[in-house]
Amino acid sequence: MSGCVKISVFWLILNVIFQVNATHLTGSFEPSRDFFKFLIKFGFQKTERHSPRDSFGYIYGNITTRHDTNLPVNLTLAVLDRMTFLEGFYGNRSLMDRELACQRMFSSLDRIAYSSECNSHAKADYLRQIPCRRNQLCWDEDTPANVVSGSQFTFVISDLIQPR
Repeated sequence: MSGCVKISVFWLILNVIFQVNATHLTGSFEPSRDFFKFLIKFGFQKTERHSPRDSFGYIYGNITTRHDTNLPVNLTLAVLDRMTFLEGFYGNRSLMDRELACQRMFSSLDRIAYSSECNSHAKADYLRQIPCRRNQLCWDEDTPANVVSGSQFTFVISDLIQPR
């Protein structure tokens, strides 16, 4: 179990009347056994134009290993809207060739997902490389001011067009 990754993720939905809903997940992931792990399905209301900051959604948390060791494979936490998930990830999860499955999963996502190194012009902040070092931000968390206190990463969800 040296490659086991502990997953602890919070997500929070705030709406205009400040109703709060949250989910807390704790579990483990064994990369040598589990190629794909679906964590949770959730939705966010549409961001209100007149009070956007009060109607953003937030996904934040910590993902660490039991011991600060390097894993034999790279892991990616992906927060995806329904269409991106169904087309890119869910449909390819059962391919026997894991390399091909990964290529297909990320082929469309690579065009739209923000990456400071590879795609700095994209607006969609969908990905974090995990696990993160204990008591540190995830290495690809590029906006520390947006990170919820006590967390290693934060996704700020905003969509003025439709609920997601």
